[in-house]
Amino acid sequence: MNKLKFISLAALILTFGSLFAQDDAFYSEVRGFMSESRPEYDKIVSSYFAGQELSADDYTLLYYGYTFTDAYKPDFVNKSVDSLIDAKKYAEAYDALKKEHLKDPSSLQILFDLMGLAFVLEKSDEGQQYQKKYINLLLAIVQASGDGLSRENAIKVNTVRDEFQILSSYFRASSIVKKEFSSSDSIDKVTIKDSEGIVKDVFFDFTRYVAVTSAQ
Repeated sequence: MNKLKFISLAALILTFGSLFAQDDAFYSEVRGFMSESRPEYDKIVSSYFAGQELSADDYTLLYYGYTFTDAYKPDFVNKSVDSLIDAKKYAEAYDALKKEHLKDPSSLQILFDLMGLAFVLEKSDEGQQYQKKYINLLLAIVQASGDGLSRENAIKVNTVRDEFQILSSYFRASSIVKKEFSSSDSIDKVTIKDSEGIVKDVFFDFTRYVAVTSAQ
């Protein structure tokens, strides 16, 4: 299997043992790819860090495939890095974040912080590289899931921080009016006000997040 074939999210839900909860058709195919073609996933990751061009499918596999690795820790936050940023110790924070990025190439939050710190530290070339990766990853996530404007087209995310990045960068949210999480289908409904003052509902799918955290 060379590339992930994205199939309808309305397809039959499959059940896989006790380790994970329910996988819908999308995640069952990602699981299959990671099981059958792990060397190709590792190659995508290597190419990513080598600065090579990746396709939209590559970015999608990079993001969602990460949730099927042992490194995936849905709730992990490096508070020491946040403290360094708050203390304006930008050079130290930048070095620490680059190490975190090597562990987790899927995090929109890490890419966003690296991009911002690179520009603050006048490392414009590096900042532009992180910016490009951030945009490509963001678009791959949205395009793989749906537009996020209905429950059926909820955007599948790995972490809560990724949800906020998408709300801020893609939907231009200026404020969050209300959040409602449904445990029955792991859908988070977020009512936002965008930069033009328009109120809209955006839906996020936390299926993998819930499956992994509930198994821990």
